Amino acid sequence: MIAVVIRRGVRLGVRIGAVPAGLAASLWLGVAVAQFLMKPHALPGFSRLAIMVGGSLGVGVLVGAITGAALVLSPEWLAGRTSLRGLLAGIVAGTTYLGETVVVAMASDGGYGPMLLTLLSTPVVSVVAAVHSGDILRRTRRKSAC
Repeated sequence: MIAVVIRRGVRLGVRIGAVPAGLAASLWLGVAVAQFLMKPHALPGFSRLAIMVGGSLGVGVLVGAITGAALVLSPEWLAGRTSLRGLLAGIVAGTTYLGETVVVAMASDGGYGPMLLTLLSTPVVSVVAAVHSGDILRRTRRKSAC
């Protein structure tokens, strides 16, 4: 039971991590190609691309696994109430997603713009996790996407 719920959480986490990974891949790939055309002997853009894509997917998996584990290990009185379950999932996912800021800082050499954008996207991840908390625990009546 625990492994199944964590697997559903990881599925949601991969979807959460795929959004910044896809955006970063498209942006950094353009930068890397431009750098390669200007200086064919230096390829720093591809290492940043790997850090960003791999790190974002890793953070997404971590967000999903920790959120799923928190939901499955929560007491029944908390998991049974939609608002409390969503609040727990949102807080856990939002806190764990702050690791994405570290990934962005490493990939962008501490650029303030990308880090601020990542911090501003944290509430979105919290809301997504809160909305899908019932899907992770299979406590909804509708067919889930997870």
